[in-house]
Amino acid sequence: MHRSFTSLILCLVVAGCAGTGGGAPVVNSDVDAGQVAPGAGLPFGRIDTTCGVSAASLGKPVVTAAGYTVYDTNPSSTAQRAHYIDGFTDGCLRQFTAALVLMGDAATHEGVRYQPTNKRPYSDTDKTYEVIKAAYCGVPSGQPCGAKLDALSRRTVFVTAYPSFSDSDTWVEYLLHEGVVAEAGDER
Repeated sequence: MHRSFTSLILCLVVAGCAGTGGGAPVVNSDVDAGQVAPGAGLPFGRIDTTCGVSAASLGKPVVTAAGYTVYDTNPSSTAQRAHYIDGFTDGCLRQFTAALVLMGDAATHEGVRYQPTNKRPYSDTDKTYEVIKAAYCGVPSGQPCGAKLDALSRRTVFVTAYPSFSDSDTWVEYLLHEGVVAEAGDER
């Protein structure tokens, strides 16, 4: 599942965006541009916008970070099912299908990504994180954020979705930043 990165919004003056926490996304994409009904049964890997979901239909909140909450429609199941995320600037939810969902902050991402033994090529979400990090932290690609990492983690989070509960060597990462889906990409 490779979605084209067709819409990229960068701050006009990177120095003017760095560390301001003004709430404007550094990067925005159209990976969640589709509008779907609640419980649409999306194929694994796709994330779309869903408005008008009743609280009873959300399921249970299972993890919260950086102003986003993931809801699981059937947390006792190990099968693929609908999940919702709130915390977006448009007031709508994002819907995706997964069997297992994890959330990781920027510090966790950097701890894994910048290990000298990590030879995995940069994914689309890694590349987009580097753009966000450079603008916010003022550091080059491949370097940790530094002193602003905690502040960046309050507005940026990774949501990782797996197609099965175990033995899965594929997954999809959704990068959420300042109330938008900044990127989505599959991993193998």
